[in-house]
Amino acid sequence: MSWWGDFKRNLPLLAELIFVGICYQIFRYTLRFPEDALFVLQCFLLFMVIATFIFVLIIRAYRRRHTSVGIYRLCEMVLNLDVPAFIWANDFSTLYTNQAMDEILGISESEDPGDSAVLLNSLFYKMGLTPRNAEETLSGKTVRSVLSEEGMSNRYISWSTTVMKQNRNGSLYFTIGYETTELMDAKQSLTAYAQELAASESRYALSMKLSGIGILLCESVHDVYYVSDEAKAFLGIDKNEISFSDFRMKLHPDDRVLFDDYLNQIRNAERTDASSKPRTLELRILAEPGKPYVWYSYHYHENLLYATGRPIIGGALIDITNEKLKDATIERLAFLDETTEIANRNKLMQEGELIYQRCRTMGAAYWIIVLDIDRFHIINDSAGYENGDKILRNFAKILSKYSMHNGFAARVSADNFVLIVPDYTEDGDDDLPVRTIERIRMDMSQQNVQDFHSLAVTCSAGFARIPTDGDSFTQALEHAEFALAMGKGELSYMMGYDATVHREIVSQSEMEKELSAAIANREFQLYYQPKVEIENKQIIGAEALIRWIKPDGTMVSPNIFIPIAERTGLISQISRFVLEEACAQNAIWQKKQLNPIVMSINFASGDFYQKHICESIRDVLADVGMESKWLELELTERLAMGDVDFTVQQMNALRDMGILLAMDDFGTGYSSLSYIQLLPLTLLKLDRSFIIEIETDTVAQEIVSAVIKIAKSMRIETIAEGVEFEGQAEILKRMGCDYIQGYLYGKPMPADEFERRLAAQTVKLEEL
Repeated sequence: MSWWGDFKRNLPLLAELIFVGICYQIFRYTLRFPEDALFVLQCFLLFMVIATFIFVLIIRAYRRRHTSVGIYRLCEMVLNLDVPAFIWANDFSTLYTNQAMDEILGISESEDPGDSAVLLNSLFYKMGLTPRNAEETLSGKTVRSVLSEEGMSNRYISWSTTVMKQNRNGSLYFTIGYETTELMDAKQSLTAYAQELAASESRYALSMKLSGIGILLCESVHDVYYVSDEAKAFLGIDKNEISFSDFRMKLHPDDRVLFDDYLNQIRNAERTDASSKPRTLELRILAEPGKPYVWYSYHYHENLLYATGRPIIGGALIDITNEKLKDATIERLAFLDETTEIANRNKLMQEGELIYQRCRTMGAAYWIIVLDIDRFHIINDSAGYENGDKILRNFAKILSKYSMHNGFAARVSADNFVLIVPDYTEDGDDDLPVRTIERIRMDMSQQNVQDFHSLAVTCSAGFARIPTDGDSFTQALEHAEFALAMGKGELSYMMGYDATVHREIVSQSEMEKELSAAIANREFQLYYQPKVEIENKQIIGAEALIRWIKPDGTMVSPNIFIPIAERTGLISQISRFVLEEACAQNAIWQKKQLNPIVMSINFASGDFYQKHICESIRDVLADVGMESKWLELELTERLAMGDVDFTVQQMNALRDMGILLAMDDFGTGYSSLSYIQLLPLTLLKLDRSFIIEIETDTVAQEIVSAVIKIAKSMRIETIAEGVEFEGQAEILKRMGCDYIQGYLYGKPMPADEFERRLAAQTVKLEEL
């Protein structure tokens, strides 16, 4: 700093010393000449008035010649910036640089920087400027330059210059450089591959095509931004500074919370590490009332002022409005259904998760309703796809009406929609989804699609409650879809999710998978229950009963898996197993010279009505080596009456082979006794429901007695099942029943145990 600068800086102190000296001399003079005191005092007051007037004029002139930014503070800030910055005079007499700028000028810390005019001329030539025109070119503008050094890659720097001081003697400027090398490299890469960019490229890659950069600088202890000329245009201001509060008011209301968090960070950052990484805020700024908000990316960095230890925050504003518009277009394509212009499934899953978390954290409740337009494929085929799309759009508008108050509507597939509505009642309004669906149907009934108005447009729906009907939004949606699927195509169907029904169906589904695997792994085993002649108590036959024994030893009842097997078509494989296993076992007992018995097996309706059933049975008998007279097929009353003509034809074919035929559970179905005359039966099995009360119920006794008499008249034998007591057996014997089956003479047992009983009986018969 020159002597003139020191003099101007110490001028107030010098004026104060002169004033003290004058006062002291006047004081001495008045003591020496008291008669002149009044005159001297008047002269002193006149002098003070004139001096004060002159001092005010000097201060005003000084303020007019200087900007509001403190030069000394700015010099200190420049010294601590980690980007290139320097202060210079238009006559090249002054040059003040920071370390980053010294590196560009090629000045080390230990050497003399040299003549400022030489350095500035060299710098301006590097920047591609004529030194004489540097002041005019740089003042109030942003200039981009390319700095090249031998053996080094090019550096791209944008220079922003602001006037610090300007008077008749000259001008003083502040220039800051913003490194844009990475931006320029990315811009060149984007240009080379512009044809290959997809709409989903990141905002940062797209924002490389910058039109300008605005600079903001502040100290954490001062609530004021220093603003570059570019930033002034962005903010719509004409000063080089703006307070935090004024800056905040220019932000979009939704972005002010982000800015408040940013302020808290910088105000509490007195010990900020100088090596902290740059950070970014995305803000919407309104430059002038009546104009639209503009999106800016604010990249800022914190550094420490070495002199005070306080952080200085510097950053750049970059216009990213075009990139935000592109992002909005991408989001529209990703989250909006093109036909109905409401949300699609992607948006539903995103919004649904937020709603589910809101329910969990705030104790709220919502209903999720899945709706399906009935017979929509018929509408498309009959009225045309254009009218079909019209129905979809009208339906979407209806749902949007019911989602206005914190709800949500989306189209998830062709004619499948989802509506989410809040439940504000304390205990839960279980009728809310029902009322909503009925109102939607009323609105739908008013639709008239040109010439297709004769077909009423209706919808079916399933609904579930959030969060109680699922551990996640996805699960709650699946449960609502499950409730809809329970309708199985019924028109105007409506059902809420029932966890009990769901568990049963899931359990059956799992059972189907296990049953299929059990057949493949041969986890089935046959048990045999003795059939006993009522007169001599001898075993004359056995009924083969299938058991499913899992690898862990668990036994599954036939009452559970047989209905599932019939529904899924697996029953044919089970019937085939029973036929082959039972016949093979009976053949083994016969080869062991045991007393021959009749093996009874149950036949499913699906197997009985096969055209080639006789050939299949004949092949099995031939393979195991058993005569057909030792095989008995048990048919249910319902099976036999399904198609009487075909049943008679099929049964006659089996009887011609020598196979015995029994009607199981006789008396529990819907057949007439007259049908017995048509069927070539050899045995009637009296259902256990009649046998249980036969000792005490006279009606049961009359029914059983009448059936036995009718059977005997047609030369059909009878067997009573479910006999557990001697009294029951005695009554049946008096009525003329031929055979007995029940726990009184043996429960179903494994083959080895049945074989021991049959062997013991064989020995007794041989002894006789």
